[in-house]
Amino acid sequence: MESWTCADGRTCELTHITQRQGDEAIRRHYLGKWPAVVVCKLGLWQGLHLGGIVVFALPPRETAVRYGGITWELARLWVEDGFPRNVESWLIARAVRHVKRVHPSIEFLVSYADPSAGHTGLIYMASNWVADGVTDEGRKTPRFDYIYGGRRYSRKGHLPSGVGTERVPRVSKARFCLNLERTIPRRGAGVTKREELCQSE
Repeated sequence: MESWTCADGRTCELTHITQRQGDEAIRRHYLGKWPAVVVCKLGLWQGLHLGGIVVFALPPRETAVRYGGITWELARLWVEDGFPRNVESWLIARAVRHVKRVHPSIEFLVSYADPSAGHTGLIYMASNWVADGVTDEGRKTPRFDYIYGGRRYSRKGHLPSGVGTERVPRVSKARFCLNLERTIPRRGAGVTKREELCQSE
């Protein structure tokens, strides 16, 4: 689909992948599982070796309401050790370019950085995404996650029946958005504050 030369001289290629091809990369991602409704799976290849993955999924319905347009979530990003440090930025940029070209109806992308996993979101800001607050902002009652087998689960129903778990307070994630529209009307011409915030790249 698209190839380029990494900073270390190695040739990389970004292509569509099947779920079976991506299973091992997903197991090595800190969440360890596929998102619920996957809409696009892209793999970073060096020859026959899959060294990275980008997965887009459908976010909750309220996300599209928040941004006022059709929204996908960049739900999984993983690159194995050994690649140049900036390869993640390159991978995000090429994945965004693919969505714009192949899925032109998508107006916004959203992603999250999880502080409990040591993620700060710098990779998104370096890729021209815009910080947009945190999850659970303004929520009056706390939410909890469940720890089992070294992994964190957002719902107890996702766990095997009858297993013992540790219940821990959920850490709010930092939210980042990207407006894929090439032109943004001026405020007052039907554009919302949220749309203005998420400027296009």
